[in-house]
Amino acid sequence: MSEINFRKIEKNDLNEVLILLNQLKVMDVSTVNLDDAWKNFKNNNSSNSIVGLFNNKIVAYGSLVIENKITGVVAGHIEDIVVDIEVRGKMIGVLLVKELIKIAKANECYRITLFCKDSLVNFYARNGFEVNNIVMKKYL
Repeated sequence: MSEINFRKIEKNDLNEVLILLNQLKVMDVSTVNLDDAWKNFKNNNSSNSIVGLFNNKIVAYGSLVIENKITGVVAGHIEDIVVDIEVRGKMIGVLLVKELIKIAKANECYRITLFCKDSLVNFYARNGFEVNNIVMKKYL
């Protein structure tokens, strides 16, 4: 397999990333105003989103959201991890998570949390994460 390269997301990546994110949750990307979405995204200084490129194609995306806690410490939250179905099983997801962990360390995060499906618990456990607590959501 050729090398995968990670870099910060750029505005020109947005359409490809939205299509890729459709593999996580189906949405009508044609209704997304790309300019507004990018403007809102860039105004959020806590997000550290990266893409993974393989053969000049975006095949992976993930984000680390940085939270400055009231206690003075910094926490990270991994969000929206996705690897293109055509290249899954090639360790790209492992490399993506490791890259986000590097970003968390560079930002002096004391911990990283993430939510995942039961079917992905073993994947994240192999990457150093532990099951901790129960997650509850309220959709608005």
